[in-house]
Amino acid sequence: MQTTPEKAVFYIPVKDFGFLSGEASQTLGRRLHAEFAAERDWGQFHRPRNLLLALVGEVGELAELFQWKPDEEPGPQAWSPRERAALQEELSDVLIYLVALAARCHVDLPQAVLSKMDLNRRRYPAHLSRGSALKYTDLPHGATSEDQAVGPADLDCESTGQAST
Repeated sequence: MQTTPEKAVFYIPVKDFGFLSGEASQTLGRRLHAEFAAERDWGQFHRPRNLLLALVGEVGELAELFQWKPDEEPGPQAWSPRERAALQEELSDVLIYLVALAARCHVDLPQAVLSKMDLNRRRYPAHLSRGSALKYTDLPHGATSEDQAVGPADLDCESTGQAST
């Protein structure tokens, strides 16, 4: 993960594909979703619980695309155009609901990712975790008490009104 000092922008390289997200694209995604929902008067239904349950439902639909596929398969890059289109749609649905939930809960996703990756670097030092699937608490030196005390932030999710932008 690379960051620029000027803005909380993150770039996660995945083979030849990169996902660049930051303030501009997150704001655009929130705005497009907010406009879409407002045109349909759906804001009344977009409480954090509803958005979370919709997100879980979309993750389930995404999981269905992978269900019963053999592990030996080359993966989604070898799927038919129809399957790839379905994958694109479900991944987009997951991202849309995730961004909407974060907006409703006043979470800056790019900054949250940067903070979480910093925490993960401390919890999983490369020299102790390379090639290991162990949880940080089970690594040879375990986690520091500071790492174990870190929990989810006290989120102030809105239960009424429009999602913030």
